[in-house]
Amino acid sequence: GACGAFNEPTDFIVALSTCDYDGGSHCFQMITITVNGVSTQAQVTDECLGCSCGGLDLSQGLFEFFAPTSVGELSGSWSY
Repeated sequence: GACGAFNEPTDFIVALSTCDYDGGSHCFQMITITVNGVSTQAQVTDECLGCSCGGLDLSQGLFEFFAPTSVGELSGSWSY
C-alpha cells in the first residue's frame, strides 16, 4: 500500500480516502470501525483514491468480519 507495507487479504487493514490520508500522516495508525453495532480495530496501510471523504476501503478479511463480500458496500462509522 501507499504506506509502504505489504499485507495479506486476511489482515485487518484499511485504505483511507485522500481527504483523510493527509499525505500519509496516519500510516500504521489503528482505527476503530463499527458496522451494525459490531466493532473491531484495523490498521491504516493505504490511500483510497476512489473513496469519498470519510470513506474507507477494507481488506477482504476485514470486510468479511462484518458481512459477506457479496453485500458490496457497508455503512458504519470509524474513528482514530
